[in-house]
Amino acid sequence: MKISVVGLRGFPQVQGGIETHCEHLYSRLAKTDLEITVYGRKRYKVNDPSKVKIIWLLCIHNQYLETFTYMILAFFHILFNRPHIVHIHGIGPALFTPLFKLIGCKVILTHHGADYERGKWGCFAKIVLKIGEKIGFKFANKIIVLNECCKNKPACLPYAEKITVIPNGVELPKQKNNGKGNFIFTMGRFVKEKGFDDLLKALPSNAQCIIAGKADHNSKYSQNLVKKAKELGVELPGFVQSEAKEKLFLECGLFVIPSHHEGLPFTLLEAMSYSCRILASGIPEHKELGLPQECYFPCGDVNILAEKIEKSCESFSQANRSSYDNILKEKFNWVDITKHIYDLYESL
Repeated sequence: MKISVVGLRGFPQVQGGIETHCEHLYSRLAKTDLEITVYGRKRYKVNDPSKVKIIWLLCIHNQYLETFTYMILAFFHILFNRPHIVHIHGIGPALFTPLFKLIGCKVILTHHGADYERGKWGCFAKIVLKIGEKIGFKFANKIIVLNECCKNKPACLPYAEKITVIPNGVELPKQKNNGKGNFIFTMGRFVKEKGFDDLLKALPSNAQCIIAGKADHNSKYSQNLVKKAKELGVELPGFVQSEAKEKLFLECGLFVIPSHHEGLPFTLLEAMSYSCRILASGIPEHKELGLPQECYFPCGDVNILAEKIEKSCESFSQANRSSYDNILKEKFNWVDITKHIYDLYESL
């Protein structure tokens, strides 16, 4: 069975939840009897080889045109190769769902989150994303969502019979955070919905803080965020991977994820896998993970976040941290996730 995968930037070593999801998933599916071809965007290509066949396509480096130009080239390449299934990741690329159906392909859409709720998009882009979501839902043969929160949203309800909940996964590391670190850690793209500006406002005086990540496209928000972080003495190591990322998870005293919007964040799953002390904004996607109540704070409430940061080391118990592995093994392990998606392919 030939599977073509579109919508992502590429992998390995590419920042983003969709990219991390696809790297883990297709590295595993490539070991099965499936013939996997992933379409990436050439400007994100690195020298490190991947175990998955990746075709790198040119695209315009522009926040609004990059995905569109990439998808046009991907469509024409798929037109001549005719895979059995096209797996689309994201609601923007889902605009092309009818075209893939028109050339005889079955289509699976993974809905990684309502991107039109993200602060980086203007009114026109949000309208296009909503149209993409609607078209994708209508024409896709199967739809994957990451959590029950998304499945129960009004936009999903009319298509319930096509929807399957399959979350992101995480690998359990051999080492665990010992809870004795003395710095605050967070990571992600420098975009408004990540809430990093809330964290900067809530930081105690003289607190050590590391924010790993970068902006995919420079914006006024990302520039102001970097400027404010440097003024406060916050360390900005950029996008980190492998040993560098593991070291931060193992040695931090507290992991904070202040996001206003998420699908199912890998960074939070990773923090749980390392048994970090965690503070997470109380959005539904975070609460669905079942952390102890003390780990949550009202989204956007800088004052309560500041109080929780001050008290976190005193109030957070070892028993709570040790329960994370059970949650992750039961719901977020890659073996079960990979099998579930393989079975979904076979059902088509």
